[in-house]
Amino acid sequence: MQNNHPQWFAVYARPRQERIARDHLERQGFKCFLPEALNPYQRRSRANKPLVQPLFPRYLFLKAVPETQNLATVRSTRGVVGLVRSGFELVRVPEAVINMIRARLDESGLVRLDPAPVEEGDRVRVFDGPFCGAEGILEAKTGEQRAMLLMDLLGRQTRVEVDAMLLQRVG
Repeated sequence: MQNNHPQWFAVYARPRQERIARDHLERQGFKCFLPEALNPYQRRSRANKPLVQPLFPRYLFLKAVPETQNLATVRSTRGVVGLVRSGFELVRVPEAVINMIRARLDESGLVRLDPAPVEEGDRVRVFDGPFCGAEGILEAKTGEQRAMLLMDLLGRQTRVEVDAMLLQRVG
């Protein structure tokens, strides 16, 4: 018995070619979904803006009816290594998983990643900027984007104000 309902499949892409693979698959008539998110931990060298990256590096999702659409062409598509398989069977991705990811999309079409919140009194590390790698105690949040840290600088406790988005909890 044939199943003529479209199903989602996982596509394995070449390194950093997810967008190329998506574009070429869409030109072939496939519906694709490439969830992307802002990665605040990596920044473009000169622009100093967070980098937009695939949520699942080297993977994207493809919606197709395998009984009526030729999936053999997917393997030879530019940017694609192949469809994800378990043994000889194609791995089907449940529609609920795709819907769950789509529910987290913001108005710009990016997946919202909520970093682990840091609270006052937490030991934190600065991962970018002039204090990159420095650790301290979060003393207070001085605004939505700023935070006051208590750091050991030059042998004494010093208060330093930093961008709150550059903090991650230690341990």
